Amino acid sequence: MKSNSLIYLLITLVVVLSGCTRSTGFRKESGVYSQSPSEQRRIESAVQKFSPLRKRVVVLPFWNDTPIKGRFEVYSKNVLREILLEQNRLNIVDERDVALRSQDFYLDSEKINVPHVSENGKKWGVSLVILGRISKIVFRRKDDDVGLLRPSAAKASVTLELRLVDVEQAKEVAMGEATGLSESSSLNLFGVDREDNEEYRNDVVTMAIHDAVSKAMPSLNKEIDRIQWRGKIAKITGAKIYINAGRATGLNVGDILKVNSQGQDIFDPETGLFLGRTAGDLKGTIEISQYFGEDGSIGRLHSGGNFLEGDIVQLY
Repeated sequence: MKSNSLIYLLITLVVVLSGCTRSTGFRKESGVYSQSPSEQRRIESAVQKFSPLRKRVVVLPFWNDTPIKGRFEVYSKNVLREILLEQNRLNIVDERDVALRSQDFYLDSEKINVPHVSENGKKWGVSLVILGRISKIVFRRKDDDVGLLRPSAAKASVTLELRLVDVEQAKEVAMGEATGLSESSSLNLFGVDREDNEEYRNDVVTMAIHDAVSKAMPSLNKEIDRIQWRGKIAKITGAKIYINAGRATGLNVGDILKVNSQGQDIFDPETGLFLGRTAGDLKGTIEISQYFGEDGSIGRLHSGGNFLEGDIVQLY
């Protein structure tokens, strides 16, 4: 008898609870059923921006367009690399196989050959190329010739520019220009040889270069954040689709990439000048399944098809 009562009680509870459950329509109308698609996209975008994919970049030795010579071209490049590494926003490729320098792409002191930069950037497998030019170096030194301990002071200023080229779009997207300042002082004992003038000058100038590069970078950072990451299908073997980006870029296993055909380069029919590249057609999507090499990944078909080597991939 007790067991029958217990069963009856359980059935009654199930019926009551079922009757209290709100319908899908009610929950949707009351705003507690689900988020809107736009809200979902906003949250997903916020997560992606929290740790964006690192675009591949090559940093070229600077052009020292001044009469004051030293190892300033390489030092400037190294300073820029250090700053980019600290920011951890770009995937800097090893430029040991890159023989070209910034001055190889300047048509004059004001203009660079953007199509030439883009052409080589594609060969290097990068999305961005950063060039630099040192346009002015000023150095002054003052030594006191009175006393046992004689003060020595020096100042240097360096004016330079950074140029950012979007390889895929074959377009110069940003330029930052700044003047850096450095100061140095010391005491020299009378009768003791002073520091070598050229070596001392170079040390003070390099400090000014560091200051100038740091001041010029914010102009590039705005565009670096704005440019969308793009990769390419490197090879297709059976069901495996090899992508030229992976762990170092920031891709995760399970990420979905949309695949577009390569766009077309458009030129002005009268002047022959390059105007830009069109967006390709959407072909489908790929799901990242594993990594390979230093910065590569393997994907599998998620939707669509007819993918080709060289097709453009982006986060879905």
